[in-house]
Amino acid sequence: MTYPVYCFDSVAEFARVHKAGTEVEFLQDARLVDRINDEDLQFNAWLVSRIRQTTKRGEYILLVQPGLHGEGKIPAQGAGGKVRVAFADGKFSHYWDVMRIENPIALLGLSASSPLAKLAAYHVTVPTAEFHDTTVDLIPDLALHLTPNNVLKVNFHLYASEATKDSEVGALEMLYGRHQNATDRQIDAFNYFVTLKNPAFYVSVYEKLPHMRKAIEKPGWLGTPLGRKFEMLNPQQKDAYLHGFEHLPCGICILPGGPGAGKTHFNLFTIAMAQSEPIIRFGKSRNEFAKVLFIVDMNNPVDDVANRMVRLYQELGLKKKIIRMKGWGFEVKRSEKLNQAEDAAMREMPDVDFTNQFLETVKIMATGEGPTMRCKAPSLDEAAWERYEAHKTTKYESITKYMEEDLFGQDEALVVPLRFRNLVYNLYRDTLADADFIATTPVAASKHFKGMFKPDLVFFDESPHARELCNLIAIANFNPLAWIFCGDYRQTVPYVGSAGPESHNPYAKQMQVSMMERAARAGAIRHELLMNHRAYGGLHRLASDLWYDGKMVSGTDKVASRPLIHVRNYISRLNGGKPCDVPRLIVHLRRSLGEKAEGTSCWNPSHTNWVMARIKELLADPHFRKPEKMEPGTILIISPYKAAFNQYKKELKKLPQWAKKRVEARTVDVSQGHEADFVFLDLSKERSTDFLDDPNRLCVALTRARLGEIIMMDPLMPKCDHLRYKSKHLGRVYAACEAGNKVSGAANDQIPSNGHIAWDDMEGPEVNEWAPTLSEDSPTEVYDDLQEVDNSAIHGISPTPKALRTGTLEAQRVRMQAMLGAPPVIKIDREAYLEVMGMGVEKKECFVEEETAQPGSGSVSVLGFLGSLVTP
Repeated sequence: MTYPVYCFDSVAEFARVHKAGTEVEFLQDARLVDRINDEDLQFNAWLVSRIRQTTKRGEYILLVQPGLHGEGKIPAQGAGGKVRVAFADGKFSHYWDVMRIENPIALLGLSASSPLAKLAAYHVTVPTAEFHDTTVDLIPDLALHLTPNNVLKVNFHLYASEATKDSEVGALEMLYGRHQNATDRQIDAFNYFVTLKNPAFYVSVYEKLPHMRKAIEKPGWLGTPLGRKFEMLNPQQKDAYLHGFEHLPCGICILPGGPGAGKTHFNLFTIAMAQSEPIIRFGKSRNEFAKVLFIVDMNNPVDDVANRMVRLYQELGLKKKIIRMKGWGFEVKRSEKLNQAEDAAMREMPDVDFTNQFLETVKIMATGEGPTMRCKAPSLDEAAWERYEAHKTTKYESITKYMEEDLFGQDEALVVPLRFRNLVYNLYRDTLADADFIATTPVAASKHFKGMFKPDLVFFDESPHARELCNLIAIANFNPLAWIFCGDYRQTVPYVGSAGPESHNPYAKQMQVSMMERAARAGAIRHELLMNHRAYGGLHRLASDLWYDGKMVSGTDKVASRPLIHVRNYISRLNGGKPCDVPRLIVHLRRSLGEKAEGTSCWNPSHTNWVMARIKELLADPHFRKPEKMEPGTILIISPYKAAFNQYKKELKKLPQWAKKRVEARTVDVSQGHEADFVFLDLSKERSTDFLDDPNRLCVALTRARLGEIIMMDPLMPKCDHLRYKSKHLGRVYAACEAGNKVSGAANDQIPSNGHIAWDDMEGPEVNEWAPTLSEDSPTEVYDDLQEVDNSAIHGISPTPKALRTGTLEAQRVRMQAMLGAPPVIKIDREAYLEVMGMGVEKKECFVEEETAQPGSGSVSVLGFLGSLVTP
């Protein structure tokens, strides 16, 4: 059989292919871990807190700076390993057991934007004798004393974690085969998940939760907080809400959504509606509200969606219990036992041990630096602590007694009693059972979760990012009213590390196909969210034409936006003064130095210099702002290559602190879910490749911008055989922008374009004295007092030197000098514009001499100056 297959007629074939492919995938992971261990990498670290101390061992929190090596080479969230201290003489301590935990910054009341929040946190267990031998000091004040002077160098020994493999294969085995352990309803849902035809039953969410639609019919409801939220939904969202949850085959709802379509916003509104009124469960007399499980296959989005849900509950006045969680405690029945001597004598063990997590929280709370009031979802440990605090003298009095007398007396207990561990387990179990909304990862959801939390609705967000067996975790472990799978299969494919040109996994291509993509090909999708509220000025059209069958429409086309006009005029200036109705440029640099290889990656020095010059222009311009609010505009730099990303990161570090907050660099593979007002996409290479031509990556890269987008392409790339004859996607992007150049000069200027192609001179450090000098302590302020003419609407008009002496110029001149106090900025910007006007060198010199700007007050727009110099 040739893979990939988009229509499985046999559940057995699906199970065989995905199980075998998953096992090969994790064998490759093990080889990768071995290679990382052989590198003997060292990381900066600080030992910041002691959790417990007995005569035999100490337990500590270690904060680690991932550094240039990155997160991929240290133990991941919930994963274990070993760590040792590296000494200056080249020697090492013994290896100590380590487990990645959630960063405790939140518990200490520090801001999530604090640099400390970016450190990785670990629970370290150290034999007491070995700790004294290493003479490592604890850091007394976390916020003040993490400095290079007290840093440790540590080295990790990673383990190839099988948690993900066990979760995915375990889900398959629960639903199919001799270890099958699921209800008939779950098995029917699994069969439909695989074949996407002949469902055994249908579900209407509205029958079980009738208030989701009936509330809308109530008089005055549209004036309530929820009603106003409903009115803010776009037509596609309203249609999906009113009709998308009826007649669901086997209870499975598949809801794709495009970029900027408000998928998460829609999901959270739906959840709030489902929980807005109680439901009556069979066999129970009291009213209860629907419980929701929200699964995301990435750690950071778990925090984001949980925090957004907290804010939504607060806005709506709904009092709900919410938890975010990324992992579980140590599994006592496996190798990580707290007290093996006692455990050997006791047989009734809790399924999972939360004791260490609870004790960590107790120690931090005991400092008096616990969390303050904040709009932030509590972790499982925080929620358990809050529950304990509320009932510590009643329901959980036994825990209080143990902590006061047996654990934290004059001598801390050498052995944590099994009784205490069972009490803590019951506390966490009660906390989970009482929750209304839990956001978590698939691996965490697959463990002991299902017996503690029974959701009525399960949302799997960004499901195309997860492998199909990962999606099955939701079906195998939970039996809700409905499973709702959301995401964008056109942008995302499941991550398969064993895929690639040299892959030894015969099923890698099949594993890169998502269930949502198969459903689209099978015609099993009834609703899509394809109204783009992110892109302005027609930026959405290119992606819509190439990957969304022309179905993605704009939600901003009727919005009048001065920032859009401003950016259009900026793009127009870079395009030689030609109108740019769609603010997208492909830029070629004359005399470009070409690509520079770094291992298997590359970067382009000419592109980097040119892009950084443009970034400084934008940062210094007070009229470059967000389209919907009076805030400075943001910038995102994207490259498919890690070497280019690293070079941009180095350049961004040179910017003032205030400027760094407005610019970030990312690789394409980690850009989904992010957006910026202006985006630079640096293709880096001289020739196109299959990697660059990947439709999913291109779709992500070309849908991040709100107001403007520049694609840096080497002049050799359009001439290479790959782009001309083999490319299926990047070649079409180039052709669309090339056609834009022809449209802008055509008699019929009503023809829509998707971008333009421009040439510019290479910039380098030796000719970069013109670039704006950004003040270290004076962030650019934002103004909304510029009345610009939209150059994209002007055709056939050639500006003349007379335009340089208009009233608009006079109004701009004083503010320009005041902004930067740098005459070279004025001079070069004027020269750039005069060059567009076709004036000779002699005229330029005369002009600069004649029009020397005078000091004044106020602020100025470098780009606004250029965009305003057009008169009828």
